[in-house]
This record gives sequence, structure tokens and C-alpha cells, in this order.
Amino acid sequence: MFSSVLLNNSRLDSITDYQARLNVITTDLFSVVYERVARGMLHTDRLTFALLLCRIHLKGIPSEPNLDQEFNFFLRGKEGVFNSSNIIYIDGLSSEQQEALTRLSNRLPAFRKLSEKIKEMPEFGAWLQQGTPEQNVPRLWSEEKPLSPIGTAMYQLLLIQAFRPDRVIAAAQLFVGTVLGEGFMPSADKELDFASVVEKELQASIPALLCSVPGFDASSRVDDLAAELNKQISSIAIGSAEGFNQADRAINMACKTGKWVILKNVHLAPQWLVQLEKKLHSLQPHSHFRLFLTMEINPKLPVNLLRAGRIFVFEPPPGIRANLLRTFSTVPASRMMKAPNERARLYFLLAWFHAIVQERLRYSPLGWAKYYEFNESDLRVACDTLDTWIEATAMGRTNLPPEKVPWDALVTLLSQSIYGGKIDNDFDQRLLHSFLMKLFTPKSFEGDFSLVANAEGTIGHIVMPDGTRRDHFLKWIESLPDRQTPSWLGLPNNAEKVLLTTQGTDLVSKLLKMQQLEDDDELAYTGDDVSPTDPAQIDGRPSWMKTIHNSALTWLQLLPKSLQTLRRTVENIKDPLYRYFEREVNCGSKLLLDVNHDLNDVILICQGEKKQTNYHRTMLGELVRGIIPANWRRYTVPRGCTVIQWITDFSNRVKQLQQVSQLVSTCGAKELQSFHVWLGGLFNPEAYITATRQCIAQANSWPLEELELDVTITDSSDKNSIPTDCFSLIGIKLQGAQSKSNQLLLTSSIMVDLPIVLLRWIRVIGESKIVNGRLSLPVYLNSTRTELLFTIDLNIAPGQDAHSFYERGVALLTSTALN
Repeated sequence: MFSSVLLNNSRLDSITDYQARLNVITTDLFSVVYERVARGMLHTDRLTFALLLCRIHLKGIPSEPNLDQEFNFFLRGKEGVFNSSNIIYIDGLSSEQQEALTRLSNRLPAFRKLSEKIKEMPEFGAWLQQGTPEQNVPRLWSEEKPLSPIGTAMYQLLLIQAFRPDRVIAAAQLFVGTVLGEGFMPSADKELDFASVVEKELQASIPALLCSVPGFDASSRVDDLAAELNKQISSIAIGSAEGFNQADRAINMACKTGKWVILKNVHLAPQWLVQLEKKLHSLQPHSHFRLFLTMEINPKLPVNLLRAGRIFVFEPPPGIRANLLRTFSTVPASRMMKAPNERARLYFLLAWFHAIVQERLRYSPLGWAKYYEFNESDLRVACDTLDTWIEATAMGRTNLPPEKVPWDALVTLLSQSIYGGKIDNDFDQRLLHSFLMKLFTPKSFEGDFSLVANAEGTIGHIVMPDGTRRDHFLKWIESLPDRQTPSWLGLPNNAEKVLLTTQGTDLVSKLLKMQQLEDDDELAYTGDDVSPTDPAQIDGRPSWMKTIHNSALTWLQLLPKSLQTLRRTVENIKDPLYRYFEREVNCGSKLLLDVNHDLNDVILICQGEKKQTNYHRTMLGELVRGIIPANWRRYTVPRGCTVIQWITDFSNRVKQLQQVSQLVSTCGAKELQSFHVWLGGLFNPEAYITATRQCIAQANSWPLEELELDVTITDSSDKNSIPTDCFSLIGIKLQGAQSKSNQLLLTSSIMVDLPIVLLRWIRVIGESKIVNGRLSLPVYLNSTRTELLFTIDLNIAPGQDAHSFYERGVALLTSTALN
């Protein structure tokens, strides 16, 4: 990369001025580094890399103000907890927006008068509701001297993060464009000129690593290129013992003759790749020799091989239209047009179903509770199954009446084996079956059959195209828009907002993980204009140490010194609820002591009063990157959760346990039944549900197996009107629906806070069940939906369709504090 910029740069040919040459070299170096490296990254990671390059670039511009304080707030702005008395309240803002406003105005001097400026701006509410608010962010900050465009873009990014977190990605892209040029990021999104890269940029000794997401094969690009350039190529599939020997022979021969070699699916043999990487170092290949390795993205791939090669990452384009076109290009026309004539229509139904199933993965965990690897292999087996059953039923006839199609067999095989075989969540299984029952029906041959009913953002229903020929369906697919709203997938349209908000949070988490202990202001650039009286120069500590020191002081203020454990007596030990909370408080107390001890050690180390041990070095390395130290991870947290979020959440958990401890010491263990529990704030929430069941069984002398859970969602937050035989939960959120009079209705809101949820255990003798005519919903620990706590049954409001609740992914969440 450096050689191409310095030695083979045509833009330098006519320039003789040193400063002008330096500007061209600097600009081209950043753009070439980004373009080549970004080709080897997933799209979701490219913005993280671009922002890191921005920080390096800004350190080399003396005229730009130091934005380190703003960057640090962008990454760590959620540190600390404000009392309700300190939060700035403004009508029309959610509680999250009000808290973000308070943090921004308290931490950054430029936003000290933020609340006054908002109140003076009557159109602020309208701006909040805009589809693209990042395009015209109001100037809600104070300026001592006029800001440069880069400083303005940074402040706009911070305002978007506070008030519209779903637009953080878009605002960050605008910031990159301001710093490095508007064409900086789009340069890597252009169609890859693979021929030019392979012939001009790739050396014979450097393998090309074609990485793709599971289920997407990029090897066809190499085959097409070899045909285009008239190159001889040897293709070998890796996975068997014979494949390894064939690969070694092919590489040895091609090295001498200058041919090309492609090894497919090398991720299946990561141990052999270590040997291959060593072999490549000893080769003296012909200048025309090229080695291509196709693989799925896999953490077991040798790091040294990734460093030695040129990586290209290929992802399938998003959208139903692109998915359908990919399916129709995969299935030969002759196969789809075979008799009977109805075959093509069934193939279209299968292609539509496959597209829906795969596209919902983009919205995981809302689309599916987890990321299942639905791929082209599933589609291929489904096509074979379809052909087998159609031919067995049609028996050579040219027509097959819709009612004669073996719908039940197809639905069962697709839901239980081909696609359903990968699903391990009962609610995802129910959703898959719901889609199949809706699509694979004799009604699909009617002219007005709706593929999607009431698709928001489109006109009416999306009706299945007429005709029975492949050409009819292909023409209809090509007429579809490139992008579709989530309602095409059965999801609410605000699912896109959920996805973008999550991506914004992930961006901050990734940037934190890229922070290193060795990072310091002077590593990239050494400015001549640094004042010797600058506090940073006097202090002498690296920047990471100052940051962690301040963070540790803030975190210690959030946590109490200790947690009073419960006092056991002969009487209260008999109470199942007391036994449960005793374990919870003991667990919280031990963890609190360890966290406080570690944070005090961090402060002493940062002050130079304590020497580091290996334990401390590991912990400091994790804290700098926003990772929760291993010794603190004693309960389930979402993957990607930062230590900043964890500390705030842990503080709230300890506060709840303090209330429990105080309640038992003043009123006795019997009052635990009336305590309003934040279920998501318990270390072992499933055990609480079990304890409530044991409590009722013990009090009434009922067998445990005869008790069933009955749940009521109240419309009031009045904590004094709770029946004595109920257990009350607070902090529960309902995603995708709302509750009125204890009945569920679909809503356009992303998430609804439920006032109080009552649990009551009812004795059921014999076969009678309380679930008749009710909808079964999952209760998840958090919004990642990886931990299913239990299942509840609720009533649906009249006129509501149960299938719509399945498709929308309606569920209850006990906590969203860590997302």
C-alpha cells in the first residue's frame, strides 16, 4: 500500500511543491488503506475502521481543535447514574432522551445551555420526528469562536446520539465524509474490479482469501474471471484426505507453470491451513501464479494466513428482490418449467418463503430469536423435496389441481426437517410453521392471493403474480423495488429503527474494544506546538490511565461500600422466598466486595501508589477496551455489553437487594411476597419463579405439579392494590404489542413499559388447562432473546389475528438496561 502511494502514484507526476506533494500523499494513503482493508471487512465493521482513521487524520491537522474530549464522551458518555432530582425534564422527550440531555449538558461545556436552547426552539419537536434529522441538526451548542466544519460535524453527531440514537450510523458517516471527504467511504462500496486487483495489485506469493458469510459461495467469481482472462485454473474442494494431496500437487505444479489454483471451503480444515501458510513462505512462484482460497468467515482460521493474504469479503445483497433473483438464477429454467404446469407456481412460493426466512435474519433477534444459518443448501433440498412429491402425486399428468397438491407433506417436511431442523426455539418453530401454513395452501392458486397483507408503506396487499410460467414470475420480481419495508417480512416498520439503534450501540462498543493500553496522543503525531505547561505534559501519565482513573472514581461513587446479608432464623429458613433472596443477597454481596476492591486497586495503580500484578494488567487491558473483566462476569449479560453499561446495571441490582435486606430486617421474611420485584435485576430470575411456586404450594399444601401460572397485566401502577395471593413484577417491557384491560393488541410502538405484572399460581386438577383461547408468549431475560426464562398465556383482544403476533415477534423482556 505504501509503495503504491509513494512510488506508483500518477497524481504526483506533475507536482513539485513539497507541501502539495505531502497533501496528495497523505490523502491517497488514507484512501488506499481504507479501500483495500475495507474490502476485507463486513459492511457493519467498515464505519468503525473509518472513524479510527478519522482520529489519526485529525491529529495531523494542527489547525483543527482537539476533539478528544468529544470523542471520549461519544464512547463513554453513559458512565454514571443521575438522581431523578438532577435530570432535566423537557416536555415531549422520552426518559432516555432526558437522561442523555442531562449527561451532555453536564459533561461538555459547549452544551451547558442545551436545555435553554431547546426551550427557545419551537420547531425542536418537529425535528425529532424527521426521517433524516442528521441532515439539518440545529445549532444547540455555544461557541467561543466559530467552529470548523469538522467540529460542527462532531457536535452534530453527539446531538444525534442523545436524541435520535437510531441515526447514529448515518451521522457518523457524515462525520467521516467531513473529515476525509464525501467520496471516502463510497470508494469501497463500488463494484470490485476483480480482474484489475488480481493482475496488478496481487503478487504471486500473496494468496487471495475470498471470505463469505455462511451459505454464500464466492468461488464463481474466480471461475468467471479465469474464463474472462483465458487462464487455466485447477479447482479443488477441501474436506477430504485426497483433497489435501491434490491441493499440494496442484500448487507445486502451478507455481512452475504460472497457472491458477482455487481451493474451496478451506474453513473445513483450519489445521491444514497452518501447514499451507508455512508452505507459501518457501515457494518461489512464477509471476503469473495465483492462489485463491474460498472460505466461510470462521474464528478458527489461522491469523498468520489472514495476515499473509489479501482478504475479500463477499456478502449477499439485502432485500427480498435480490434474494428472489438469486434463487431464480440458481434453479434452472428447465427444472422449473417441467410438467405439471403448477410446478413453477409452487417454486415461486418456495422462493418467496426462502426469501422471507433469510431476510428476517437481518432483524435478529426480532425477526428470529437467534441467527440460524438458513442457506442455499436448505433451498436445494427443499427443491428436491418439492419435485419428489409433485412427481409422485401428478404421475405424469400435465396439470395438478391445487387441492391435490400434497400441502401437508410439504409443510411438515419444510417445518420439521429442512428448515425447522436448525431451529431450537419453540417460538421460532411456531413462527416458521405459521408462515408455511399461510403460504402453502390451495388458496395460493387464486388470483387475489396475498403474499403480504396490509404492507405498510405500499399500496394495499402484495398479491401473488398471475401466471404459471417462470417468465411471468421473473418479470414480476424484477419490477419490485430494491428496498422493502420490514412489513413485507411480517415485522412492524419500526423494526428498522430497532436494527439501526442496535447498530449504533454496537459501533460504540467496537470503538471501545479498539482502544489499547499503548494508545497515546503522541504515537501518531508529535506536534511542535505542544506547550510545556500543558497539564497533560506535566502529569506524565498516558491518556488511557487518566481515562480509567476518572472512570474508576465515577464507578465507585455508584456502588455502596457493602451489602448487608440476610439474618437467618429457624422460622424464616422454611420460607422458599427467603431462601431464594438469601442466595441472591449473598451472591450480590460477594461480587460487590470484589468489584470495589478491584476499583480501589485501579485507582491506586493510576496514582502510582501500587504495583501492577498480572491480574491487574489483564483487568486494566479489559477496562480500557470497555470489556467486563472476567472476575466480574458472574451472571448472564448480553454479548457485546460494555463495562460502562454493566456498572450502571450492577448498581441498580445492588439497590434492589438493599431494599430486600432492609425489608427483611424491619418487617420479617413474610413481607417478601408483597415485594415488587424487578425480575431482570436478579442474578437467577428463573429460580425466583420456582420459589413463588414452592411458596404457594407450601402455604396451601398443594402438589407442585398441579400448579399452573396465570399472569395478569394491570393498567395501573398502584402498588398498594395488589391481591395477597399474587406476586408482582415491575420493569417488564412488552415488545411489538400493548395491553389494555389485560388483552393484547398490536401497536406501532417498538416497546411498551408494563406498569405491574401479577403472577398467580392456580391449582389445576386433571386435564383442564387455562390456556384455551389464549396466546402463548415467551418471557426473555433481555432484548437479545438468548435466555428464555418462562412462558406465559395471555388473552388476545377481539379482532386480532394470532399469526400477526407470531410474525411481529411479540415477547416480554425483563430488562433492557444492558442493550
